[in-house]
Amino acid sequence: MTLNDIGKALRMALSAMARAAWGITLCAGGLAVGIAGEILLGVFNFMFGILTALLSVAAAIGIFIWLLTL
Repeated sequence: MTLNDIGKALRMALSAMARAAWGITLCAGGLAVGIAGEILLGVFNFMFGILTALLSVAAAIGIFIWLLTL
């Protein structure tokens, strides 16, 4: 085994470690983006639920007042 072969093997091992590190970085970044997206969608869903509840209460009050005027 020559020095050139050892250099190629070392370069291949370092390249594999760098690719693994890059893959882990991309995976962690995707996970962070996914978590942030789910939190944002949860907030929007909560706001939509509150708006729906308020409109339902307003409609019920309006129907009740309308029934009192009959």
